[in-house]
Order: sequence, then C-alpha cells, then structure tokens
Amino acid sequence: MMKGYWLFCQLSLLCSMAAYGQFTAGPGGIFIGAGTAVSIDGLTLTPSSDFTAASRTLTVSPTPVPGSPPGIARVYQFDQPVNFAGNVGFYYQAGELNGNAEETLQLNYGTAGAYTSAPGSTVDETAHYISNTLPAVTSFDGLTAAQEGALPVRLADFVVRKTEHAVMLNWQTASEENSAFFEVQQSRDATKWNVLGKVAAANQGNKEMNYTFRDNATRSGLQYYRLKMVDIDGTFAYSIIRSLQLGHTAWVNAYPNPAVNLVRVDMADSRETASLKVVNLAGKPLFESPREETSHEVNMESFPAGIYLFLLKAASGKTEAVKIIKQ
Repeated sequence: MMKGYWLFCQLSLLCSMAAYGQFTAGPGGIFIGAGTAVSIDGLTLTPSSDFTAASRTLTVSPTPVPGSPPGIARVYQFDQPVNFAGNVGFYYQAGELNGNAEETLQLNYGTAGAYTSAPGSTVDETAHYISNTLPAVTSFDGLTAAQEGALPVRLADFVVRKTEHAVMLNWQTASEENSAFFEVQQSRDATKWNVLGKVAAANQGNKEMNYTFRDNATRSGLQYYRLKMVDIDGTFAYSIIRSLQLGHTAWVNAYPNPAVNLVRVDMADSRETASLKVVNLAGKPLFESPREETSHEVNMESFPAGIYLFLLKAASGKTEAVKIIKQ
C-alpha cells in the first residue's frame, strides 16, 4: 500500500489541474498495484491485477471523437496502446458534454482511432464522473464518453473457449455497414500478434450476425485472442482482448513467484534445453540467455516492481511463456 500511495502522490504532483494537459511516463514507467486507485488529471485507474505502463505519453484533448452525435469534449489519448483490466473512469465538466445527454453516456475506449462502447457504464451526474469495469484485458489508446451507438461500434459479443482439440472463437455483430472482413489474431504476450486467418463479413446492415473461427494449432500456456474488424475503405478497429489458459507449464518450473531478487527456471525433463528471454508487458527485452540450457537464473533485483514474461524456446521448437510477478 505504501508503494501505491507514493505513486498516487507523485502523479498528483506531476499533473496539473488544468482541463487539458499532458503526462509522460519515462522508460521506467509507472506501476499500479492490483486494487490501488490512481488518478491522472481526472482519469482514474484501478487495475484488477498489477499494471505497468512504460514510455507512455497521455494527452487530454478538448476535440470530440466524430460520431452521430459526436462524443464529449474530453478525450484521453495515449501515444501507444495499453493493456488494462479493471475499473477505469474519468471526471469531466458540464460544459464538455457537447450536447450529449449525460444520463445516457457510455464509456468508450478506442484503438487506432476506432472506438467501442462499454455498455453498463455508471454515470454520476452530480460529480460529472463516468466509469466502467473492464473484466478482461482490454487494449486501448483512447478514452472518452458518448451516446451508446454514436461512435463506431460493431461487435456485440466475443467469446473464446477451449474444446478437446482446438480453441473456438465465436462473435456476434450488431451492425456491419461497409464491413469487409474479420482478421483473427493470437498472441502469447498481448503485444506481438500473429494472424491466424480471415473471415468474410456478411455485411447485412443492422441485422445481427454470428461468426465462428476454429484455431486448431497446438498451444500451451496463457493465450490472447482479438479480432481486427476491417471495413471496405480499409479503416479498422480492434475488439476487446480475450485470454485463455491452455494446458499447463509442466515442462517448466519457475520459482519463486512472486519474486524479490533471484528467479530460477528449470526444465522438468533433465534432457530438455531451452533459451530464455525476459520482457516487460510493453514487450521490451530486459534479459536474454540465447544458450539452450536445462536451467536459467535471472537476477531481478534491479527490475521495477511489476509483471514480467519469461519466454522460453526449447531445442525441439516448443515455446512457453511464464508470468512472473516482481515485488
């Protein structure tokens, strides 16, 4: 709690009370412990798990996001997307409503200029504050508020589930005007994405449509999936990120976890060897052992507190990602 409190004070001092300002997190980034509320120029973040953001600039803009009608005149914009799960909200001024009905506002999060509504948002009309809880890891670089359906919203539901021999992705759209196709993407760290395939859009206007994609690849460990929804004119938006744990990391034993200093990584099979790379959640490499060995030791004493991914690649080509929490 002391660490979270110190961070709150630091950010409060760095950010002015002006309606439109800018905040920059350097290479070391900012760390917010799970359940700790932090406020940055009216934006509040309460992550459900430890959250770290490095090398990010947050700008507060008075320019509304276009729509029918346009959003409110307060837009929070990160220069790079962040991956976040938990409660997010922000304060606005009555003069920033831009003609929108305050009681029906919904929080909207965006990526690459395309925004998705977060239904069920809570609006405090007395405090002029809107918030919503994102239950799964969500990637966004922009936050604002708008009437439901006013900004580009296509996806009604997106579910990822494990079957006996595959991973099934199912999604439903509420509107597909000028839609071209859906690109299915997978990742091991929610940073670097692989394209698994494309599904053509039915483009049936406001008619609800259901889609299915089957991922037959053999995978293990924590997996992330998302959809890239592409229109005929080439514009696109990303869906919420869904995660799924496949199998287990029985061939890898990393301990202690959480860690303070030294972490040891052992192969369960003494005949197995693997190279190791350690990255933060922004994908920045912090340690690398290119040699294929049966065990590795990583000194995390100088690492900032947060979540790190230990990426292992075995001589056989098998890969695994282990999440380590640094206290």
